[in-house]
Parts: sequence; structure tokens; C-alpha cells
Amino acid sequence: MSSIFGNFIQDMAGLIAVCLVLGLVLVAGQRIQRSKGRDIKWHAIYFIAVAISFFAFPLSAKEVLFTPLSVVVVGTVYPIYESIRAVCTIGSEDDTVWLSYWIAQGIVSFSTEWVDGLGQAVQLHWNMFEFFFYLWLILPWTDGATLIFDFIMAPFVAPIVQPIVQRMDGLINKLIAMVMNAAHLSVVWIVFVFLDPSLKRVIWIMIATIYPLGASIVSVTTFDGGDDTYWLTYWSCFGILFLIIDFLENFLGFIPGFYTVAIAATIYLMLPLFRGADTVFRSILVPIAGLQELLVRRDAEEVKRKALADVPPERRSIVMKAIAESFEKEAKVVNSKGVQGYQAISDENQIV
Repeated sequence: MSSIFGNFIQDMAGLIAVCLVLGLVLVAGQRIQRSKGRDIKWHAIYFIAVAISFFAFPLSAKEVLFTPLSVVVVGTVYPIYESIRAVCTIGSEDDTVWLSYWIAQGIVSFSTEWVDGLGQAVQLHWNMFEFFFYLWLILPWTDGATLIFDFIMAPFVAPIVQPIVQRMDGLINKLIAMVMNAAHLSVVWIVFVFLDPSLKRVIWIMIATIYPLGASIVSVTTFDGGDDTYWLTYWSCFGILFLIIDFLENFLGFIPGFYTVAIAATIYLMLPLFRGADTVFRSILVPIAGLQELLVRRDAEEVKRKALADVPPERRSIVMKAIAESFEKEAKVVNSKGVQGYQAISDENQIV
């Protein structure tokens, strides 16, 4: 009886610890300015805490806390939400921060999938490593994602990746033209459908990550915030798609067309030709996250920026004042007549 009670206490301690960690990450992400990883003190404190948890936690508590689910929650689910929020906010600084995270997370996560097939003891320690590594990337005190990008990706990897990405842009255009040819597409599909499911998964992940990771690295090194937003939108959508496919393949992975659908969905999200990520992001992810109003404000800011680009600098303050007065006037109408009254007036104006 005491053993059962002890296991229950340990399990509850593990679950409470997960909740506390997530709560800490949520609060820290919203209220504390990111350090860009420059303060060595926080890294020392963090790694001491990691060492204590590694040696002091009993095995049963580790098995509860450091599970694949906890790794997914900390390393994927929370970053997806923060990425959606970043895309919806005005400005691209937070887009760059979370795109830097997905670069580091993607390289580690997708290049080490083979670890899942190792023994239980190895799997537990790997879960611990991923859990603490992703947390180190995310926390504003350590800000490991920015640190890795500034000191490794930007100076060493980006110069190598940039010409490769440029060549891949041309290759992708050729592949699109080839796929449009039904004969080529049918041959490729026939070959693909008879491959082993594990090999199909590898091909799918390669398609979904190699070019996007390279393009994301190049994007962060440029001054165009629009590229950061584009690829952050992709990673937000692909993160959801990956979780869905990862769950469904346990039941449907043996079906011949399963990974074909996964690849088609990934290409739809990835290529600018379709702008699928933007469509899914606006139609599904933003409403689920409850961030429609935030996205509208960002869109309005973007419209303002593009509109004022064509206005002479000496006239911009006058134009902005006129636009502000127009919006303020409509806001007063909404306050006095309500939304339905305002809508009726808008309909009458459109008819006229």
C-alpha cells in the first residue's frame, strides 16, 4: 500500500512540475524581455537546475515528467501558439525570434528521429535532453534560440546555405512544371507508393524541412521582415500538420496513399504558388487561438504602410490625420447606434 501511495505521490509531483514549467514559460514569455542569450549568469543557473533535476529526481518521477508528450507540449505546442501570436502582432521582431527557435528545434528534432527506435533507458534520457534543450531555447532569460543563431547560424551556416537555397528556388520551379505533367506525376507516385512506410516518412520529413530550414536561415539574416513572417506562418501550420500525421500514422500509415496526402499537404503549405500556409493560418489557426482582432490590427498596419509609401513624405502626417479622423468618426457611430445601426448605415452608403 505504501508503495502504491508513494508512486501516486511521485506521479502527481511529475504532473505538477509539468504544469509549473508551462506556467513559468507562459508568464515569462509575455512579461519578460528576451536577453538574446548574452547574460552568462542565467545560463549557469539554468544548467545547475538541470543537473539537480537529473541527479535528484527519482526514476519514477522522471518517467512521468520527461515523456514524449511533455516534450511535444514544451517543444512544439507552446511554440506554435507563440508563433501564431507573433505573426498576428505588429512588427516583425518577435517573428524573427520564433523563426530562430524553429530553425534550432527543426534541426535537432527532425535529424534525430531515429533515436525513437532505441531502448527505453536511452529514450528517457533523450526525452530529458530534448525537454531541457527546447526550454533553454524558449526561456527569455537564456534565449538559446537567438544565441545559437547569432553565434553559429548567421556567421557559419547562412553563407553556405544562401547559394544552395537560391539554386533550390530554381529547382523547385522546374519540379512544379514537371509535376504539372500528369505522366511524370503518375510515374513518381507509382514508385513512391511501393516504398516502405518508414522510408516514405523520411522522404516526407525531408521535403517538409530541408528547403524551409535553409530558406528560414537566409530569411532571418535579411532585413525583410516579410520573409520571416512567411516562414514562421509555414512552421506554425506544419507543426500542427506534423502532430496530426504523427498521431494518425499509427492507425493509417499502412494505407498506400497516406504519405502521398501528407506530402501534398506539406507542399500546399510551403510553396508561394499556393500560399496555403497563409490560408490555413487565417482560416483555422488564428480563430482557434482567438487572435482575430490582433491579426486585423496587424493587417491594418500593413495596409497603412503600403498606402503611405505612395504619399510624399511632406503629406504623410496630413493623410494619417485624415484617416484617423475617419476611423474615429465611425467608432463614434458604433458607440452611439450599435453594431447593427452602423452596419445599416454602411449598407446604405454602399447602395448610394
